[in-house]
Amino acid sequence: MSNSIVNFLEGVGTDSKNRHLDAILDQDDRYWEHTHDFIQWLFPLNEESRAVRNSPVLIDEEIELIRSSERAQEGLRSATVRYQSFLLNTKPWKNSHNHNHLRITRVIKSLRLLFNDDAANEFKYWVAGQLGDRIDAINSESKRFWRNA
Repeated sequence: MSNSIVNFLEGVGTDSKNRHLDAILDQDDRYWEHTHDFIQWLFPLNEESRAVRNSPVLIDEEIELIRSSERAQEGLRSATVRYQSFLLNTKPWKNSHNHNHLRITRVIKSLRLLFNDDAANEFKYWVAGQLGDRIDAINSESKRFWRNA
């Protein structure tokens, strides 16, 4: 079994495009907005991405390795903080429809899978707090995805 996703999250491996975790985290917000093939590596799931082919799909052994690895957990925490920073610095995601809504769903699911319910809910409530009254502008499908994530 290759543990490329575990190595990536631990900061000692690369993603499918030979990028290191730190290199992605250091990219500017423009990169984060316009590049669409890295979020699946920062916040992996045990289901296929509908948006990016050949993204990692976690198996049970990898989930356990990530959950038990302090370095991988720190990588996930750093990715979460960086994504929150990106959301704080950008406004288009506060519109009715935006590709970041699917990313938000992915982050919630990944945190639930790889950390715990508290971490997932904390992020979800943080997003809602950032939206404030603008949450009414978000399309109902995105809000349903977030609730069910």
